[in-house]
Amino acid sequence: MKFFITPSPPFNFGLVAGLYSRFPTQCVDLYNKGIYERALSIKDKIHLVRAESIGTVEEPKLTIEIFPDTSEKRLIKEKIKWMMGIDYDIKGFYRIAKKDKRFSQIINNLYGLRAPKTPTIFEALIIAITEQQIALPVAIAIRKRLVEKYGKSVRIGNKRYYNFPSPESLAKAKPEEIRKLKFSQKKSEYIVDISKRVVNKEIDLEKMKKWDKEKVLDVLTEIKGIGPWTVEYMMCRGMGRYDALPATDIGLRASVTQYLDKKERVSEEEVRSVLEPFGKFKAFAAFYLIYNYAFQKYPQEKLI
Repeated sequence: MKFFITPSPPFNFGLVAGLYSRFPTQCVDLYNKGIYERALSIKDKIHLVRAESIGTVEEPKLTIEIFPDTSEKRLIKEKIKWMMGIDYDIKGFYRIAKKDKRFSQIINNLYGLRAPKTPTIFEALIIAITEQQIALPVAIAIRKRLVEKYGKSVRIGNKRYYNFPSPESLAKAKPEEIRKLKFSQKKSEYIVDISKRVVNKEIDLEKMKKWDKEKVLDVLTEIKGIGPWTVEYMMCRGMGRYDALPATDIGLRASVTQYLDKKERVSEEEVRSVLEPFGKFKAFAAFYLIYNYAFQKYPQEKLI
């Protein structure tokens, strides 16, 4: 199956999908030579989605191919639009961001960038747990083992593509099995526990999408192993809730420190103070700051 998606401009496919090329050890979201690939579960069947840009930043157009063929075009199209932030109010964000002259330069550097999201909230939550208090490249390498052991896959040609593990799959796992993948004992227990809670319908992550931010925080932080940073990260990455700001994030604090041209790393309070004027876009602004920090630290060709 092949179809097209026309994002609202500006949309920079190379920046959006190119995020994943920075971490070659991850095996879920793949980007190479202008082509993005991702295995998705559609009605309990795994399909490979392949996306490529055939337009420009100001006149964007994506060609989408699905393997094997399916009748679920509408569902897949909506998932891709969600994951790539295609319908996000980027112009509304720019109107506010450009009021700050310093931020205007960042927009020029990253014009058309959207924040990628996970297809499910559960995936974002497990990603957040795996990244707690650990270097990002290490977390991604360890998570690759989790995906390959517990995720379903599809073989297209001579290559196998992995979907992120489902709650059902991880709920059946034993902490000691996950521990063997180089996770800590505590994280292994957290992953199995939260998966069981989702499967047993003790918590409904999708329903929480409509909840007040404070209510989501109150409910989820009652669960062992889930703190405010984990919940706020999950809300941004899995819910598209950019009113939630993971202000304790080390990378974000480093990015704001650079933004303010300070020598000593800023505090959580300073991060919130800098980003609060962005209102409902504050976590989206944080994403731009983090990416810009990486953009300055590494050559552009390594980011795209």
